[in-house]
Amino acid sequence: MKRYMILLLVVLCFCFSCACNKKGCDPKPEAGAELSNPEELSTFADLNNDFAFRLYAKADTKGKNLFFSPYSISTALSMAYGGAKGNTATQMAKALSFSLPEAEHHAAFRDLGNHLNQIGKRGKAEMSIANGLFQAKLHEKLLLADYRKLLQESYGSDIYSLNFNDAKGTAKYINDWVLDRTNQRIKDLVSEDHIQGSNNGMVLVNAIFFKGKWLEQFDPKATRKDYFYVKPERVPENGKPVELMFRQGEYAYGEFPGFQMLELPYEEKDLSMLVILPDELSATKPELNPQNLNTWRSKLNTQEVKVYFPRFTFDLDLENIPGMLKSMGMVDAFSDVSADFTGIRQPGAADLYIMDILHKAFVEVKEEGTEAAAATAVIMATKAAPGPEPKIPVFRADHPFIYMIIHKPSGALLFLGKFAEPPILK
Repeated sequence: MKRYMILLLVVLCFCFSCACNKKGCDPKPEAGAELSNPEELSTFADLNNDFAFRLYAKADTKGKNLFFSPYSISTALSMAYGGAKGNTATQMAKALSFSLPEAEHHAAFRDLGNHLNQIGKRGKAEMSIANGLFQAKLHEKLLLADYRKLLQESYGSDIYSLNFNDAKGTAKYINDWVLDRTNQRIKDLVSEDHIQGSNNGMVLVNAIFFKGKWLEQFDPKATRKDYFYVKPERVPENGKPVELMFRQGEYAYGEFPGFQMLELPYEEKDLSMLVILPDELSATKPELNPQNLNTWRSKLNTQEVKVYFPRFTFDLDLENIPGMLKSMGMVDAFSDVSADFTGIRQPGAADLYIMDILHKAFVEVKEEGTEAAAATAVIMATKAAPGPEPKIPVFRADHPFIYMIIHKPSGALLFLGKFAEPPILK
């Protein structure tokens, strides 16, 4: 059976918690503890940013647009991490920068989620997060009580039991859930083939949606058609048409070796857009890491700035997330042999591994403000059941073959040959 590697995590939406099937939900538990103090949340954010910058470096392709939600990806993978054990958990923690003790780690995700949800309640911006676990009804009784509790208390997760044998219907149900929680922006995150390929597994989803107005909006009458240059030389053949917005006003701004940084604030005081603009002739790129970002932000000064900024809209997929994570050392989680997610379901014939990670994102920037949404899906597949006892093979070397003499302790090949024709008998 064709396999798709999938732990479904859905981006750009923030959610709530309940235990559900298709017909309804049980009451959700109340949010647990007080929010972490600012210093603790800052430390936690630095860890997540470290992963974000490393993932960015992996995904960055010269001349190609890139947009994704590292928060969504981290959240969805953290839900899976909550059920990982042994070497699988160790590799995930290293690759994803999950450095806090496990209890503190999940509490930090809970507290950050609570902070973000408060933004939406204040009314200055639309902000919503949603998490969900969509499991095969066939194995719903195998879900461990402790894992259910973790998802509900730390991630406010909905829990659904669906008929994965109806792959088309299950994919539609999940996609409708994502669509509803991203203001109709993220469509068709998972396919019928993903559900079918999961072998009655499960899908973990995080969705995030944001819409906010600039604190000082751009005047549409000042927007002009211009060129966006893809190479340093400002000649017509290097320019591509763009709509440039313009505003002159007071902004937090800084100049650094090789680049400028500008902060565009939203009406919601807790949110802003940071823009790093490399010098056209600079031979080096700004080194993106949490420490540098904190330093640059601390050196911004409020001053009068003339701002030209393009209007744009993108729908983008972040491709090959499994490949990028494997290159960061997260290998076992994707193996149907080595993966250990025994903290999610009772061990046995229904053991899980990550088949794939899907991520879609949307962003629109215009004079009034910004709208952005994303969804991450982590598809966890059930390992195949053992097959019948194999027949004893027959090795009949009656046709050309390759042979070698190997030094076993080192694996070094001492001799290598091909037998293509027997010698003449005397």
